[in-house]
Amino acid sequence: MKNFAVIGDPVEHSLSPILHNWVFEELGIRANYSKKLITESALPSIIENLRTSKIDGLNVTIPHKVSIMSYLDDISPHASEIGSVNCIMKSGNKIIGNNTDWYGFAKALDKNMININDKEVIILGAGGVAKGVIFALKKSGVKEIKLFNRTIEKAQKLASEIVKPYSFDKIEESIKMDSIIINCTSVGMKNNNSPVNVNFLSSLQIIIDTIYTPLQTTLLINAKNAGAQTMNGLDMFIHQGLASLDIWFGEPISDRVNFTDIKNNLEKILC
Repeated sequence: MKNFAVIGDPVEHSLSPILHNWVFEELGIRANYSKKLITESALPSIIENLRTSKIDGLNVTIPHKVSIMSYLDDISPHASEIGSVNCIMKSGNKIIGNNTDWYGFAKALDKNMININDKEVIILGAGGVAKGVIFALKKSGVKEIKLFNRTIEKAQKLASEIVKPYSFDKIEESIKMDSIIINCTSVGMKNNNSPVNVNFLSSLQIIIDTIYTPLQTTLLINAKNAGAQTMNGLDMFIHQGLASLDIWFGEPISDRVNFTDIKNNLEKILC
């Protein structure tokens, strides 16, 4: 039996075990998926478990998506360009890092019929999730990304011709009546806080939160009340997870999965 896991700190919020174990059961795959609370100092030992085949594959969540990279033998071209890893596999004697966050986000945009081609987008946060989202937006033809982070130096590291870094306290000056705003921070995951003041939300906006626990964050609730189009992080989560399975098994496992069934199952758990 193969063994997989998601690692992070915190990790109790993750629905990855439910997602993957549901797929294994539905498709009759002899495998198990768990979640492991791993601190920064324990990263070398978890990678050693991969080398010795105690674990067959890993997903990585906050805050290790960037720091884990230094312990890997190789990194896929996409993950290298993004600068973040959320999926790790073993190939021969090498431990290889991949990124499926960007793919999950791109698929979620398509599924929700959100077109960002040649448009300006506001991103909140400059961590591992934001890096994958930025990559997906570039692939989708975004015109400009205004990147806001509490530590401006962290945002400046992601600056490019398209990505313009700003300090978080400048965000209210940039929000427009028709802005597309994507929250890539953890604000709202463990509390009722919102990274955007409710007074700056309007019916012409598109508000996206990459958080999926809770399913409806305060940001999304406020945006819906304002009449804005909203998207939570569940579709992205499912698509990135299925893409991880394709990588680990070396075949299109995702093609055999009923997306609607698994989404309905997860929504029942989250509601």
